[in-house]
Amino acid sequence: MRRRHHPGHILLIALAALTAGLGVQPARAQAPEHRWLLGFDLAASTVADNEETEDIVIDQKAGGLGLQLGFLLKPSFMLRFTAAAADHETSDPDVTIRLGGSTLDAVFLFREGRPLRPYLFAGVGGFQAESRQDALIYSIRGPGVAMGAGAHLRLGARATLHGALRVEAINWEKARVTWEQPGGSIEVEAPIDEDGWASKVMLGVGIWL
Repeated sequence: MRRRHHPGHILLIALAALTAGLGVQPARAQAPEHRWLLGFDLAASTVADNEETEDIVIDQKAGGLGLQLGFLLKPSFMLRFTAAAADHETSDPDVTIRLGGSTLDAVFLFREGRPLRPYLFAGVGGFQAESRQDALIYSIRGPGVAMGAGAHLRLGARATLHGALRVEAINWEKARVTWEQPGGSIEVEAPIDEDGWASKVMLGVGIWL
């Protein structure tokens, strides 16, 4: 399998450039009127080891992107929608598997009024893995839970530097094959019952509105 740069190295370089471009201001406590969070993250995704299978072997690590939209119900509690996806290469150079998902998270924040605010979270949502080979699209879907920890470091009145570790447990329930043709497409779907997991290290910025 080809050697690649570790996604974490790429994330750190990109994050440093992004932070430098923000015009960082002295850290201040979050103003109470700034309750909405819009966050953009780079993600280093890891999936379970699958080298014992006889089929295509998925690269465990890949880089991806994430999005957050949250609302502070009170200074110590936030409801947050999180979506993230990453393209994992495989032992077949013509096949890439996109693993994505979205969750609704309950976020518990600590150190109210401080520039650095760590948090714990847990959420539920849905996940999908998809790949394409010529005219065929293969996908599996299912519900899952996510949990982890992170922190927001205040850069200014409306910006924070964000980092988090997510662990996702997934129950794959449906498999689908779609055959695309010029006149339309044919889909075949079947129930499955398989467990999987993934994790993500996320680094990015948050804008408070």
